[in-house]
Amino acid sequence: MVTKVQKLASKPVYLCMAKKSDLRQLFRNKRSKLSSQELYKASIQLFEHIKTNKLIEGNLVMLYMSSQSHLELPTDILFSLSDHCHVCVPKVIDKNGFMEAVMWDKNMPTSTNEWGIKEPLKEAYISPENIDAVVVPLLCFDTVGHRVGYGKGYYDRFLERCSKEVKTIGLSYFESVDKITDVEATDVPLDIVVTPKNIYRF
Repeated sequence: MVTKVQKLASKPVYLCMAKKSDLRQLFRNKRSKLSSQELYKASIQLFEHIKTNKLIEGNLVMLYMSSQSHLELPTDILFSLSDHCHVCVPKVIDKNGFMEAVMWDKNMPTSTNEWGIKEPLKEAYISPENIDAVVVPLLCFDTVGHRVGYGKGYYDRFLERCSKEVKTIGLSYFESVDKITDVEATDVPLDIVVTPKNIYRF
């Protein structure tokens, strides 16, 4: 697979090859060391790249509810990029790695799950096959689109149920690593990853 990098600022910086557990720890630490000013600047850069390149498109898109503890792109910024689409959000069903999609309404009641992430209270699930694009949370990614998430496998299981045409988009504060060495057959690679400096298309 050839990775096409849309260079927006500088040449990508690649790190070493490593296992998911090591990369997860490394990038949690790297993210925690970002100052509030650095996080804000990176968030605005991600916003501008997504908006300018119209990366979030489709009739129905799935966006994640950001977690403050994970220092992710703020929910309000992410959702502002999809005002032209119908939006659904994930809801964890059980601790065995299973989640569903619920149509989003800004006035809908929500609760906070055990990971500190808001999710809808209602259980009116929609079919994953109807979703055109999914924005996937991650800690890091490699040069062929594999990602390191938070280790629960919820998104990989969910994406297996989506249509083959669904577009998967990752948002990362950092550039790619060379290789994730313990990729499994059930890991679903991403189509696009946006960083503050570049857009990767796989």
